[in-house]
Amino acid sequence: MAIILLVNLKGGVAKTTNAVAISETLANSGKNVLMIDADHQCTASELLLGEKRMLKCERRKKTLHDLLATMLDDGFNANQFETFIERGASNIKDGFKNLAVLPCSIRMDDFNTNIQKARKGYHTNKEFNQIFHRRRRILQNWLNSNFDYTIVDCPPSISMQVKVLLSVADAYIIPSIPDRLSVRGCHNLLDRIRRTGFKTFGLGIVWSLYRQQDKIHRQIVAEAKKGISDFSALPSPFESIIPNTSQIAQAFQESKRFASHSAKYTPIGSRLYQRLCKEIESRLVG
Repeated sequence: MAIILLVNLKGGVAKTTNAVAISETLANSGKNVLMIDADHQCTASELLLGEKRMLKCERRKKTLHDLLATMLDDGFNANQFETFIERGASNIKDGFKNLAVLPCSIRMDDFNTNIQKARKGYHTNKEFNQIFHRRRRILQNWLNSNFDYTIVDCPPSISMQVKVLLSVADAYIIPSIPDRLSVRGCHNLLDRIRRTGFKTFGLGIVWSLYRQQDKIHRQIVAEAKKGISDFSALPSPFESIIPNTSQIAQAFQESKRFASHSAKYTPIGSRLYQRLCKEIESRLVG
Protein backbone atom coordinates (compact mmCIF):
# COMPACT_ATOMS: atom_id res chain seq x y z
CA MET A 1 0.00 0.00 0.00
CA ALA A 2 1.59 3.25 -1.13
CA ILE A 3 0.56 6.80 -1.98
CA ILE A 4 2.94 8.27 -4.57
CA LEU A 5 2.97 11.74 -6.13
CA LEU A 6 4.44 12.48 -9.56
CA VAL A 7 5.64 16.04 -9.28
CA ASN A 8 8.09 18.50 -10.80
CA LEU A 9 8.06 22.31 -10.76
CA LYS A 10 9.02 22.25 -14.45
CA GLY A 11 6.12 21.81 -16.88
CA GLY A 12 6.22 19.63 -19.99
CA VAL A 13 8.24 16.79 -18.45
CA ALA A 14 5.60 14.05 -18.98
CA LYS A 15 4.15 13.99 -15.46
CA THR A 16 0.68 13.16 -16.74
CA THR A 17 1.89 10.64 -19.31
CA ASN A 18 3.85 8.78 -16.66
CA ALA A 19 1.10 9.00 -14.02
CA VAL A 20 -1.44 7.49 -16.42
CA ALA A 21 0.96 4.87 -17.77
CA ILE A 22 2.12 3.78 -14.31
CA SER A 23 -1.49 3.55 -13.11
CA GLU A 24 -2.54 1.44 -16.11
CA THR A 25 0.57 -0.74 -15.85
CA LEU A 26 -0.01 -1.48 -12.16
CA ALA A 27 -3.69 -2.21 -12.84
CA ASN A 28 -2.74 -4.45 -15.76
CA SER A 29 -0.56 -6.46 -13.35
CA GLY A 30 -3.50 -7.02 -11.02
CA LYS A 31 -2.93 -4.24 -8.47
CA ASN A 32 -5.85 -2.25 -7.10
CA VAL A 33 -5.04 1.32 -8.16
CA LEU A 34 -6.45 4.80 -7.66
CA MET A 35 -5.20 7.64 -9.85
CA ILE A 36 -5.80 11.08 -8.31
CA ASP A 37 -5.73 13.97 -10.75
CA ALA A 38 -4.53 17.04 -8.81
CA ASP A 39 -3.94 19.24 -11.87
CA HIS A 40 -6.78 21.65 -12.69
CA GLN A 41 -6.15 21.04 -16.41
CA CYS A 42 -7.82 17.65 -15.78
CA THR A 43 -5.80 15.92 -18.52
CA ALA A 44 -5.20 12.68 -16.62
CA SER A 45 -8.92 12.52 -15.77
CA GLU A 46 -9.89 12.85 -19.41
CA LEU A 47 -7.30 10.31 -20.56
CA LEU A 48 -8.54 7.64 -18.16
CA LEU A 49 -12.26 8.43 -18.11
CA GLY A 50 -12.97 10.09 -21.44
CA GLU A 51 -14.32 13.59 -21.84
CA LYS A 52 -18.02 12.81 -21.31
CA ARG A 53 -17.47 10.86 -18.13
CA MET A 54 -15.07 13.48 -16.77
CA LEU A 55 -17.54 16.30 -17.44
CA LYS A 56 -20.28 14.28 -15.75
CA CYS A 57 -18.13 14.16 -12.61
CA GLU A 58 -17.69 17.93 -12.85
CA ARG A 59 -21.45 18.49 -13.17
CA ARG A 60 -22.18 16.16 -10.25
CA LYS A 61 -19.44 17.83 -8.18
CA LYS A 62 -17.63 14.53 -7.65
CA THR A 63 -14.05 15.73 -8.05
CA LEU A 64 -10.93 16.21 -5.92
CA HIS A 65 -11.95 19.83 -5.34
CA ASP A 66 -15.33 18.72 -4.01
CA LEU A 67 -13.82 15.98 -1.84
CA LEU A 68 -11.39 18.40 -0.22
CA ALA A 69 -14.20 20.93 0.29
CA THR A 70 -16.27 18.19 1.95
CA MET A 71 -13.36 17.43 4.29
CA LEU A 72 -13.62 21.05 5.52
CA ASP A 73 -17.30 20.67 6.45
CA ASP A 74 -18.44 20.11 10.03
CA GLY A 75 -20.54 17.17 8.84
CA PHE A 76 -17.59 15.35 7.23
CA ASN A 77 -17.88 11.57 7.26
CA ALA A 78 -15.24 9.10 6.00
CA ASN A 79 -17.99 7.07 4.31
CA GLN A 80 -18.29 9.91 1.79
CA PHE A 81 -14.91 9.14 0.16
CA GLU A 82 -16.25 6.38 -2.07
CA THR A 83 -18.85 8.67 -3.66
CA PHE A 84 -16.09 10.73 -5.29
CA ILE A 85 -14.37 7.74 -6.93
CA GLU A 86 -14.95 6.66 -10.55
CA ARG A 87 -14.16 2.97 -10.99
CA GLY A 88 -13.54 0.98 -14.16
CA ALA A 89 -11.16 3.45 -15.83
CA SER A 90 -8.88 3.23 -18.92
CA ASN A 91 -9.39 2.79 -22.66
CA ILE A 92 -7.48 -0.51 -22.62
CA LYS A 93 -9.91 -3.36 -23.32
CA ASP A 94 -13.20 -2.47 -21.59
CA GLY A 95 -11.41 -0.66 -18.79
CA PHE A 96 -9.87 -2.08 -15.63
CA LYS A 97 -12.24 -2.94 -12.78
CA ASN A 98 -9.27 -2.47 -10.46
CA LEU A 99 -8.39 1.04 -11.73
CA ALA A 100 -10.27 3.98 -10.25
CA VAL A 101 -9.95 7.74 -10.75
CA LEU A 102 -10.54 10.71 -8.50
CA PRO A 103 -10.84 13.40 -11.20
CA CYS A 104 -9.74 16.99 -10.82
CA SER A 105 -11.87 20.04 -11.47
CA ILE A 106 -11.44 23.31 -13.32
CA ARG A 107 -12.56 24.82 -9.98
CA MET A 108 -9.50 23.46 -8.19
CA ASP A 109 -7.93 26.89 -7.71
CA ASP A 110 -10.90 27.81 -5.50
CA PHE A 111 -9.72 25.39 -2.81
CA ASN A 112 -7.39 27.98 -1.30
CA THR A 113 -10.39 30.28 -0.84
CA ASN A 114 -12.34 27.42 0.74
CA ILE A 115 -9.54 26.89 3.25
CA GLN A 116 -9.55 30.56 4.25
CA LYS A 117 -13.33 30.54 4.73
CA ALA A 118 -13.17 27.34 6.79
CA ARG A 119 -10.52 28.84 9.11
CA LYS A 120 -12.96 31.62 10.08
CA GLY A 121 -15.23 29.02 11.65
CA TYR A 122 -12.64 28.24 14.34
CA HIS A 123 -11.36 30.30 17.26
CA THR A 124 -7.71 29.83 16.28
CA ASN A 125 -5.65 28.59 13.33
CA LYS A 126 -4.23 25.92 15.64
CA GLU A 127 -7.70 24.50 16.28
CA PHE A 128 -8.44 24.39 12.53
CA ASN A 129 -5.06 22.82 11.71
CA GLN A 130 -5.54 20.09 14.31
CA ILE A 131 -8.96 19.14 12.97
CA PHE A 132 -7.87 19.21 9.30
CA HIS A 133 -4.76 17.18 10.22
CA ARG A 134 -7.00 14.46 11.70
CA ARG A 135 -9.13 14.48 8.56
CA ARG A 136 -6.05 14.10 6.36
CA ARG A 137 -5.04 11.08 8.43
CA ILE A 138 -8.52 9.63 7.86
CA LEU A 139 -8.04 10.15 4.11
CA GLN A 140 -4.62 8.49 4.27
CA ASN A 141 -6.01 5.46 6.14
CA TRP A 142 -8.91 5.14 3.70
CA LEU A 143 -6.61 5.20 0.67
CA ASN A 144 -4.29 2.61 2.19
CA SER A 145 -7.20 0.39 3.18
CA ASN A 146 -8.84 0.42 -0.26
CA PHE A 147 -5.97 0.55 -2.78
CA ASP A 148 -2.61 -1.10 -3.28
CA TYR A 149 -1.36 2.06 -4.98
CA THR A 150 -2.57 5.64 -5.14
CA ILE A 151 -0.83 7.55 -7.94
CA VAL A 152 -1.18 11.34 -7.96
CA ASP A 153 -0.67 13.51 -11.05
CA CYS A 154 0.41 16.97 -9.83
CA PRO A 155 0.52 20.38 -11.51
CA PRO A 156 3.93 22.10 -11.92
CA SER A 157 3.57 23.85 -8.56
CA ILE A 158 3.27 23.18 -4.84
CA SER A 159 -0.34 24.30 -4.82
CA MET A 160 -2.68 23.87 -1.84
CA GLN A 161 -4.03 20.51 -3.03
CA VAL A 162 -0.49 19.25 -3.61
CA LYS A 163 0.42 20.24 -0.04
CA VAL A 164 -2.55 18.28 1.28
CA LEU A 165 -1.56 15.21 -0.73
CA LEU A 166 2.13 15.55 0.16
CA SER A 167 1.09 15.40 3.80
CA VAL A 168 -0.48 11.95 3.34
CA ALA A 169 1.87 10.53 0.70
CA ASP A 170 4.54 7.90 1.27
CA ALA A 171 6.85 9.12 -1.49
CA TYR A 172 7.14 11.19 -4.64
CA ILE A 173 8.61 10.47 -8.07
CA ILE A 174 10.11 13.25 -10.19
CA PRO A 175 9.54 12.85 -13.94
CA SER A 176 12.19 14.84 -15.76
CA ILE A 177 13.64 15.34 -19.20
CA PRO A 178 17.44 14.88 -19.03
CA ASP A 179 18.22 18.51 -19.79
CA ARG A 180 19.51 21.39 -17.68
CA LEU A 181 16.22 23.25 -17.24
CA SER A 182 14.30 20.14 -16.14
CA VAL A 183 17.04 19.13 -13.71
CA ARG A 184 16.93 22.64 -12.28
CA GLY A 185 13.19 22.08 -11.73
CA CYS A 186 14.09 18.95 -9.73
CA HIS A 187 16.39 20.96 -7.46
CA ASN A 188 13.78 23.69 -7.02
CA LEU A 189 11.22 21.06 -6.08
CA LEU A 190 13.45 19.51 -3.42
CA ASP A 191 14.17 22.97 -2.01
CA ARG A 192 10.45 23.79 -1.80
CA ILE A 193 9.64 20.48 -0.13
CA ARG A 194 12.41 20.99 2.43
CA ARG A 195 11.31 24.56 3.19
CA THR A 196 7.66 23.53 3.67
CA GLY A 197 8.70 20.80 6.12
CA PHE A 198 7.21 17.73 4.46
CA LYS A 199 8.78 14.41 5.44
CA THR A 200 7.76 12.65 2.22
CA PHE A 201 10.82 11.09 0.58
CA GLY A 202 11.94 11.11 -3.03
CA LEU A 203 11.60 7.62 -4.49
CA GLY A 204 13.49 8.46 -7.68
CA ILE A 205 13.71 10.38 -10.93
CA VAL A 206 12.10 8.99 -14.08
CA TRP A 207 13.94 10.17 -17.18
CA SER A 208 11.25 10.86 -19.76
CA LEU A 209 11.09 12.09 -23.36
CA TYR A 210 14.64 10.77 -23.69
CA ARG A 211 16.34 11.07 -27.07
CA GLN A 212 19.33 8.79 -27.56
CA GLN A 213 20.64 10.98 -30.38
CA ASP A 214 20.80 14.03 -28.09
CA LYS A 215 24.29 14.46 -26.64
CA ILE A 216 23.04 16.48 -23.64
CA HIS A 217 20.49 13.77 -22.79
CA ARG A 218 23.17 11.07 -22.88
CA GLN A 219 25.57 13.20 -20.83
CA ILE A 220 23.06 14.04 -18.08
CA VAL A 221 21.85 10.44 -17.77
CA ALA A 222 25.48 9.28 -17.42
CA GLU A 223 26.35 11.99 -14.85
CA ALA A 224 23.24 11.29 -12.80
CA LYS A 225 23.92 7.57 -12.79
CA LYS A 226 27.35 8.27 -11.26
CA GLY A 227 25.84 10.74 -8.78
CA ILE A 228 28.35 13.43 -9.60
CA SER A 229 28.09 17.21 -9.70
CA ASP A 230 24.53 18.54 -9.34
CA PHE A 231 23.01 15.08 -9.05
CA SER A 232 24.37 13.97 -5.69
CA ALA A 233 21.52 15.68 -3.81
CA LEU A 234 18.75 14.33 -6.07
CA PRO A 235 16.85 11.05 -5.67
CA SER A 236 18.52 8.24 -7.57
CA PRO A 237 17.20 7.90 -11.15
CA PHE A 238 15.39 4.70 -12.07
CA GLU A 239 17.15 2.38 -14.47
CA SER A 240 14.09 2.38 -16.73
CA ILE A 241 14.24 5.34 -19.11
CA ILE A 242 11.13 6.35 -21.05
CA PRO A 243 12.02 7.39 -24.62
CA ASN A 244 10.46 10.16 -26.66
CA THR A 245 8.50 8.02 -29.14
CA SER A 246 5.75 9.05 -31.52
CA GLN A 247 3.86 5.81 -30.79
CA ILE A 248 3.45 6.51 -27.07
CA ALA A 249 2.59 10.16 -27.77
CA GLN A 250 -0.03 9.07 -30.32
CA ALA A 251 -1.65 6.71 -27.81
CA PHE A 252 -2.58 9.72 -25.69
CA GLN A 253 -4.06 11.60 -28.65
CA GLU A 254 -6.49 8.86 -29.69
CA SER A 255 -9.84 8.25 -28.02
CA LYS A 256 -10.17 4.71 -29.38
CA ARG A 257 -9.97 1.58 -27.26
CA PHE A 258 -6.86 -0.56 -27.28
CA ALA A 259 -6.91 -4.34 -27.24
CA SER A 260 -4.07 -4.62 -24.73
CA HIS A 261 -1.49 -2.73 -22.71
CA SER A 262 1.18 -3.46 -25.34
CA ALA A 263 -1.13 -2.29 -28.12
CA LYS A 264 -1.44 1.10 -26.43
CA TYR A 265 2.17 1.59 -25.35
CA THR A 266 3.84 -0.60 -28.00
CA PRO A 267 5.56 -3.85 -26.94
CA ILE A 268 8.79 -2.01 -26.07
CA GLY A 269 7.02 0.77 -24.15
CA SER A 270 4.87 -1.77 -22.31
CA ARG A 271 7.95 -3.68 -21.16
CA LEU A 272 9.65 -0.44 -20.08
CA TYR A 273 6.69 0.59 -17.91
CA GLN A 274 6.43 -2.90 -16.47
CA ARG A 275 10.11 -2.74 -15.53
CA LEU A 276 9.67 0.75 -14.08
CA CYS A 277 6.76 -0.43 -11.91
CA LYS A 278 8.87 -3.32 -10.62
CA GLU A 279 11.60 -0.83 -9.72
CA ILE A 280 9.04 1.31 -7.90
CA GLU A 281 7.79 -1.70 -5.92
CA SER A 282 11.35 -2.74 -5.10
CA ARG A 283 12.33 0.71 -3.80
CA LEU A 284 9.21 0.94 -1.68
CA VAL A 285 9.99 -2.29 0.15
CA GLY A 286 13.75 -1.67 0.18
